[in-house]
Amino acid sequence: MSNTIVVKGDGSGTVAVRVEISKLFKEYLVNMAEIAGQAEIAKEGKLFDLKEIQKGFEGRPGITVKRLASPKPESLEVDIAFRSIQEVFASDDALKSTGVISFTQSNGARTVKVHLDRTNYKQTSTLFPGLSNPLFEGMGPQVNDTITEAEYLEMIKFSLGDEGPALVKKSFIEMSIRPEGEIVSQTGGTQTNGTVVFRIPLLRLLVLDKPLDYSVTFK
Repeated sequence: MSNTIVVKGDGSGTVAVRVEISKLFKEYLVNMAEIAGQAEIAKEGKLFDLKEIQKGFEGRPGITVKRLASPKPESLEVDIAFRSIQEVFASDDALKSTGVISFTQSNGARTVKVHLDRTNYKQTSTLFPGLSNPLFEGMGPQVNDTITEAEYLEMIKFSLGDEGPALVKKSFIEMSIRPEGEIVSQTGGTQTNGTVVFRIPLLRLLVLDKPLDYSVTFK
Protein backbone atom coordinates (compact mmCIF):
# COMPACT_ATOMS: atom_id res chain seq x y z
CA MET A 1 0.00 0.00 0.00
CA SER A 2 1.19 3.50 -0.81
CA ASN A 3 -0.43 6.73 0.37
CA THR A 4 0.56 10.14 -0.94
CA ILE A 5 -0.82 13.05 1.07
CA VAL A 6 -0.53 16.65 -0.16
CA VAL A 7 -1.46 19.40 2.31
CA LYS A 8 -1.89 23.00 1.14
CA GLY A 9 -1.36 26.10 3.23
CA ASP A 10 -5.09 26.54 3.88
CA GLY A 11 -5.39 23.00 5.22
CA SER A 12 -7.01 21.50 2.13
CA GLY A 13 -5.35 18.79 0.10
CA THR A 14 -5.45 15.43 -1.62
CA VAL A 15 -4.73 11.78 -0.84
CA ALA A 16 -3.79 9.11 -3.38
CA VAL A 17 -4.04 5.50 -2.19
CA ARG A 18 -2.69 2.52 -4.10
CA VAL A 19 -3.05 -1.07 -2.88
CA GLU A 20 -1.57 -4.14 -4.57
CA ILE A 21 -2.13 -7.66 -3.23
CA SER A 22 0.11 -10.53 -4.29
CA LYS A 23 -1.31 -13.44 -6.26
CA LEU A 24 -0.55 -15.86 -3.40
CA PHE A 25 -2.33 -13.75 -0.80
CA LYS A 26 -5.26 -13.15 -3.14
CA GLU A 27 -5.72 -16.90 -3.56
CA TYR A 28 -5.66 -17.33 0.22
CA LEU A 29 -8.27 -14.58 0.73
CA VAL A 30 -10.56 -16.07 -1.93
CA ASN A 31 -10.35 -19.47 -0.22
CA MET A 32 -11.11 -17.88 3.16
CA ALA A 33 -14.04 -15.97 1.62
CA GLU A 34 -15.53 -19.26 0.46
CA ILE A 35 -15.31 -20.63 4.00
CA ALA A 36 -16.78 -17.40 5.42
CA GLY A 37 -19.66 -17.41 2.93
CA GLN A 38 -18.63 -14.20 1.13
CA ALA A 39 -20.02 -15.25 -2.23
CA GLU A 40 -18.88 -12.36 -4.42
CA ILE A 41 -15.25 -12.71 -3.38
CA ALA A 42 -15.33 -16.49 -3.51
CA LYS A 43 -16.90 -16.68 -6.99
CA GLU A 44 -15.45 -13.63 -8.73
CA GLY A 45 -12.28 -12.94 -6.75
CA LYS A 46 -13.25 -9.29 -6.21
CA LEU A 47 -11.45 -8.24 -3.04
CA PHE A 48 -12.64 -4.63 -2.95
CA ASP A 49 -16.27 -3.50 -2.76
CA LEU A 50 -16.10 -0.15 -4.56
CA LYS A 51 -19.63 0.88 -3.56
CA GLU A 52 -18.90 0.35 0.13
CA ILE A 53 -15.56 2.14 -0.15
CA GLN A 54 -17.22 5.12 -1.86
CA LYS A 55 -19.84 5.20 0.85
CA GLY A 56 -17.21 5.01 3.58
CA PHE A 57 -15.24 7.98 2.28
CA GLU A 58 -18.20 10.16 1.37
CA GLY A 59 -19.78 9.54 4.76
CA ARG A 60 -17.12 11.82 6.21
CA PRO A 61 -17.57 15.61 5.95
CA GLY A 62 -15.37 17.60 3.61
CA ILE A 63 -14.17 14.61 1.55
CA THR A 64 -14.74 14.19 -2.19
CA VAL A 65 -13.84 11.01 -4.06
CA LYS A 66 -12.15 12.03 -7.31
CA ARG A 67 -11.33 8.56 -8.56
CA LEU A 68 -12.09 5.05 -7.36
CA ALA A 69 -11.08 1.98 -9.35
CA SER A 70 -10.02 -1.64 -9.09
CA PRO A 71 -8.15 -2.26 -12.37
CA LYS A 72 -7.53 -5.83 -11.27
CA PRO A 73 -9.31 -7.84 -8.56
CA GLU A 74 -6.18 -7.62 -6.41
CA SER A 75 -5.57 -3.86 -6.78
CA LEU A 76 -7.26 -0.68 -5.58
CA GLU A 77 -6.73 2.94 -6.63
CA VAL A 78 -8.34 5.83 -4.76
CA ASP A 79 -7.89 9.59 -5.18
CA ILE A 80 -9.70 11.87 -2.76
CA ALA A 81 -9.70 15.57 -1.94
CA PHE A 82 -10.36 17.04 1.48
CA ARG A 83 -11.57 20.53 2.34
CA SER A 84 -9.69 20.78 5.64
CA ILE A 85 -7.23 18.35 7.17
CA GLN A 86 -8.32 19.49 10.62
CA GLU A 87 -11.99 18.88 9.79
CA VAL A 88 -11.25 15.38 8.50
CA PHE A 89 -9.61 14.30 11.75
CA ALA A 90 -11.68 16.32 14.20
CA SER A 91 -15.00 15.05 12.84
CA ASP A 92 -14.29 11.41 13.66
CA ASP A 93 -14.75 10.53 17.33
CA ALA A 94 -13.00 7.17 16.90
CA LEU A 95 -9.85 8.78 15.53
CA LYS A 96 -9.84 11.44 18.26
CA SER A 97 -10.38 9.04 21.13
CA THR A 98 -7.88 6.39 20.05
CA GLY A 99 -5.18 8.73 18.79
CA VAL A 100 -4.56 6.87 15.53
CA ILE A 101 -4.01 10.17 13.78
CA SER A 102 -4.12 13.75 15.00
CA PHE A 103 -3.67 17.24 13.61
CA THR A 104 -2.66 20.19 15.80
CA GLN A 105 -1.62 23.82 15.29
CA SER A 106 0.70 25.83 17.53
CA ASN A 107 2.73 29.01 17.00
CA GLY A 108 2.07 29.01 13.27
CA ALA A 109 3.18 25.40 12.82
CA ARG A 110 1.01 22.39 12.02
CA THR A 111 1.72 18.86 13.12
CA VAL A 112 0.30 15.57 11.84
CA LYS A 113 0.93 12.61 14.16
CA VAL A 114 0.26 8.90 13.62
CA HIS A 115 0.23 6.47 16.54
CA LEU A 116 -0.55 2.79 16.10
CA ASP A 117 -0.70 0.06 18.73
CA ARG A 118 -2.71 -3.10 19.29
CA THR A 119 -5.53 -1.25 21.04
CA ASN A 120 -6.27 1.21 18.22
CA TYR A 121 -5.23 -0.73 15.11
CA LYS A 122 -8.82 -1.57 14.19
CA GLN A 123 -9.56 2.14 13.73
CA THR A 124 -7.32 2.22 10.65
CA SER A 125 -10.34 0.95 8.72
CA THR A 126 -11.88 4.37 9.40
CA LEU A 127 -9.06 5.95 7.43
CA PHE A 128 -9.09 3.31 4.69
CA PRO A 129 -12.59 1.85 4.24
CA GLY A 130 -11.29 -0.64 1.69
CA LEU A 131 -9.58 -2.57 4.47
CA SER A 132 -12.65 -2.95 6.70
CA ASN A 133 -13.44 -6.42 5.32
CA PRO A 134 -13.14 -9.06 8.09
CA LEU A 135 -10.82 -11.02 5.81
CA PHE A 136 -8.26 -8.22 6.08
CA GLU A 137 -8.97 -7.37 9.71
CA GLY A 138 -8.39 -10.95 10.78
CA MET A 139 -4.79 -10.80 9.54
CA GLY A 140 -3.92 -7.84 11.75
CA PRO A 141 -3.08 -7.60 15.46
CA GLN A 142 -5.79 -8.17 18.04
CA VAL A 143 -6.10 -6.22 21.28
CA ASN A 144 -4.86 -9.00 23.59
CA ASP A 145 -2.31 -10.51 21.21
CA THR A 146 1.09 -11.56 22.53
CA ILE A 147 2.32 -13.01 19.24
CA THR A 148 5.92 -12.31 18.16
CA GLU A 149 7.20 -11.71 14.63
CA ALA A 150 8.68 -15.22 14.49
CA GLU A 151 5.39 -16.77 15.62
CA TYR A 152 3.44 -14.70 13.09
CA LEU A 153 5.69 -15.86 10.27
CA GLU A 154 5.14 -19.47 11.34
CA MET A 155 1.39 -18.85 11.16
CA ILE A 156 1.79 -17.33 7.70
CA LYS A 157 3.82 -20.33 6.57
CA PHE A 158 1.04 -22.64 7.75
CA SER A 159 -1.64 -20.54 6.00
CA LEU A 160 0.10 -19.56 2.76
CA GLY A 161 2.82 -22.18 2.37
CA ASP A 162 6.61 -21.88 2.22
CA GLU A 163 6.49 -18.71 0.09
CA GLY A 164 4.37 -16.82 2.63
CA PRO A 165 6.99 -15.63 5.16
CA ALA A 166 9.31 -14.19 2.49
CA LEU A 167 6.36 -12.45 0.86
CA VAL A 168 5.34 -10.80 4.13
CA LYS A 169 8.92 -9.74 4.87
CA LYS A 170 9.27 -7.87 1.58
CA SER A 171 5.84 -6.19 1.77
CA PHE A 172 5.46 -2.67 3.11
CA ILE A 173 3.23 0.35 3.49
CA GLU A 174 4.62 3.63 2.20
CA MET A 175 3.12 6.94 3.33
CA SER A 176 4.36 10.19 1.79
CA ILE A 177 3.38 13.59 3.18
CA ARG A 178 4.11 16.66 1.08
CA PRO A 179 3.03 19.91 2.77
CA GLU A 180 2.85 23.30 1.12
CA GLY A 181 5.48 25.23 3.00
CA GLU A 182 8.54 24.42 5.10
CA ILE A 183 8.98 21.12 6.90
CA VAL A 184 10.17 22.01 10.41
CA SER A 185 10.72 18.49 11.72
CA GLN A 186 9.68 14.86 11.33
CA THR A 187 10.03 11.58 13.20
CA GLY A 188 10.22 8.07 11.80
CA GLY A 189 10.65 8.95 8.14
CA THR A 190 13.03 10.24 5.51
CA GLN A 191 12.86 13.81 4.19
CA THR A 192 13.61 14.47 0.52
CA ASN A 193 12.74 17.48 -1.66
CA GLY A 194 9.93 18.79 0.52
CA THR A 195 8.37 15.37 1.13
CA VAL A 196 8.57 13.08 4.15
CA VAL A 197 8.36 9.37 3.31
CA PHE A 198 7.45 6.79 5.94
CA ARG A 199 8.19 3.21 4.91
CA ILE A 200 6.54 0.75 7.30
CA PRO A 201 7.35 -2.97 7.00
CA LEU A 202 4.08 -4.88 6.77
CA LEU A 203 5.27 -7.41 9.35
CA ARG A 204 5.72 -4.63 11.94
CA LEU A 205 2.16 -3.47 11.32
CA LEU A 206 0.67 -6.96 11.46
CA VAL A 207 2.35 -7.81 14.77
CA LEU A 208 2.51 -4.40 16.50
CA ASP A 209 4.29 -5.80 19.55
CA LYS A 210 5.71 -2.28 19.85
CA PRO A 211 3.82 0.95 19.05
CA LEU A 212 4.56 2.81 15.82
CA ASP A 213 4.86 6.61 15.97
CA TYR A 214 5.35 9.05 13.12
CA SER A 215 4.98 12.82 12.79
CA VAL A 216 5.50 15.78 10.46
CA THR A 217 5.58 19.43 11.56
CA PHE A 218 5.39 22.15 8.92
CA LYS A 219 4.59 25.84 8.54
